[in-house]
Amino acid sequence: MTLISKLAISLFISVTSIFVLAKPPTPTAQETQPAPITVWQGLEPSAPLPTTTLVTTPITQPDACETVFNMARHVGWPEAELTKVVAVAYRESRCLPYAFNGADTVGQSYGAMQVNDFWCLPSKYYANGYMQAYGLLTVCDDLFDLETNLRAALNIWRYSNGWRAWSL
Repeated sequence: MTLISKLAISLFISVTSIFVLAKPPTPTAQETQPAPITVWQGLEPSAPLPTTTLVTTPITQPDACETVFNMARHVGWPEAELTKVVAVAYRESRCLPYAFNGADTVGQSYGAMQVNDFWCLPSKYYANGYMQAYGLLTVCDDLFDLETNLRAALNIWRYSNGWRAWSL
């Protein structure tokens, strides 16, 4: 089809649509009346309700894992290991210093790093316990203190030459 024929067809359609299409009818008085109010519309308040202001209070206490990170840095964990310390603490206890597992495979585990009581109970080699021999704690329940727990975990990490005590 040539350009001229396409143009002619478009012009023909435009002109015929002007004369063929009629104006829409004007609405009747009944059609201009407002719609009746339904029950649920009648219950709406006549004026809009004022918006409420939501007051948010910033969280001032750091989350548990941030506390573990800061305390691990404080007790002397190497900077390169800090993120792994937090990952292990999260996996073991969700970073909670009071976590306790009384049904561990070897005994009981305490605190954020879930230090096993194997390290704090008397043994053949350490009459009072390994951790007690190094002056890190007195009784296993001391491992519920986050600082003590992270110091004990650091000692175990060094003794194990890495993360083997946590199966990593």
